[in-house]
Amino acid sequence: MAVDALVMGLGRFGGGMAAAESLLTEGRRVLVTDLAEEAALQTSVTKLRETFGALVSFRLGGHDQEDFAQAELVIANPAVPQPWNNPYLQTAWDSGATVTTEIARTLGQLNDRKTIAITGSAGKSTTTAMAHAALVAAGLPSKRGGNLGESLIGTPKEHTLVVELSSAMAWWLYEAPKAPRPTFSVALRTNLAPNHLDWHGDMAHYARCKQAILDHGKVALNGSILPPYEGELLVPGHHNRINAAAALAAVTALAPHRPATDFEKGLASFAGLPHRLERVVVPHFPDNGFWNDSKATTTEAVALAIAAVREKGPVRLIAGGKGKGTDLGPLCDLFGRCVKTYTIGEIGGELHRRAQGTCMHAMTLDAAVAAATAELSLGEQLLLSPGATSWDQFENYERRGEAFKTLVQRPSESHPN
Repeated sequence: MAVDALVMGLGRFGGGMAAAESLLTEGRRVLVTDLAEEAALQTSVTKLRETFGALVSFRLGGHDQEDFAQAELVIANPAVPQPWNNPYLQTAWDSGATVTTEIARTLGQLNDRKTIAITGSAGKSTTTAMAHAALVAAGLPSKRGGNLGESLIGTPKEHTLVVELSSAMAWWLYEAPKAPRPTFSVALRTNLAPNHLDWHGDMAHYARCKQAILDHGKVALNGSILPPYEGELLVPGHHNRINAAAALAAVTALAPHRPATDFEKGLASFAGLPHRLERVVVPHFPDNGFWNDSKATTTEAVALAIAAVREKGPVRLIAGGKGKGTDLGPLCDLFGRCVKTYTIGEIGGELHRRAQGTCMHAMTLDAAVAAATAELSLGEQLLLSPGATSWDQFENYERRGEAFKTLVQRPSESHPN
């Protein structure tokens, strides 16, 4: 059938669902295309078919160039690497289609809202969640979303949008053909360090995308120059005091008429995000700490996690995964701060060869957890903070973090303590 819009990438966890549902609710005829076979997408496919019937069609197990040549509107997954070189998207552009992403389309439609946009190489998810918690505690309705994975479609007009933006999202917002180029009430960059160079090609392109967000903020804030927050926090680590300071700066810039104490209640009660230095309760190891920091895919994030957990006791580290094109030397240098490091994944072998400090190449997360828990001494902390993406062994960082929690919580026959 003829279609009005094409959604490129439904995703195994329904990442394209919000885009597809929004278009279908508008009455558009939508084609969803994905490289994955239907069996891997069954839940999302069934829901769309049952809800929208003949308005939705599917091409699964691969893309077809002709679909992109005929589409007037294409909603792409922002994670598609170097979209300017993607042959399917290039076909759509060459054919005169509007090619965008769910977040770019949404923000383009919500340009009149109060918005806080948060980006950065590390800490942006936690800072976004802290800012949202601070606004809610102060009685200001708000919705968080963007790179955190929560859609902003349908948010009531009176709600402030607190949006985490990745560098890839920034490219679609400001550099892509026909980009919407939205303006934000407050734009905050937590910090800037080499990251996602495999997506961008070089550091200059990565930095330019991050800068574009600041350039489109009515108030632009650099979180890396703020002094650490000195109030009460539940989450550990100096870096979380930096995150809290950045969140507080953003919300007070948005609502300068409100006293800071109104927002500090939200910071004090914030318990952290899953997979971001998440404390895992393991009853059969009562004298040890276990920390799921699966979201940490940069050297900078790993360094912050080690520093935070060392406040609780000596650290055994699990690191590795799929590399992102960055120099692994700085990550290896961090191993010397740990009792022992257990390396896993695609880059695990190289990390082991270049390791500073005691190191074991465990290859898999299962083997790393087994080895580490067998060697734990009183007070030691086991930290999963990979410094790499998960895509060699897991579908995403959430699956990796859940696997870690399952492994450490599995009852043990013997207690090394």
